[in-house]
Amino acid sequence: MGSWIRCKCDYLVHKNIFCGASISLVVTEDFLDIDRSNVTADDLTSEIILKSVKLLKCTNCGRLIFLNETKETHEIHFYLPDED
Repeated sequence: MGSWIRCKCDYLVHKNIFCGASISLVVTEDFLDIDRSNVTADDLTSEIILKSVKLLKCTNCGRLIFLNETKETHEIHFYLPDED
C-alpha cells in the first residue's frame, strides 16, 4: 500500500503525485524566501516535491489529509471542514 493512505472514514486515498490524483503540494514561506537563482528548474522541482507537505482530499468524506513524508518525518494530520 505504498501509494495509498487510509482516511479516517476507511476510504483509500491515492498519494502518488505522478498519477494524476489531484494532489497539491504545500510549500512554506521560509522555503520560498530562499534565493535559488542558481538552481535549475529540474532541481527546484525535485526539491519542492521532496520537501513539501502533500495535501490530499478524500473523495468519500471530503476530509483534507496533510501528509509530511520525508526521510526524517512521517506525519499525518486529518481535517474535516465544517459543512455549510
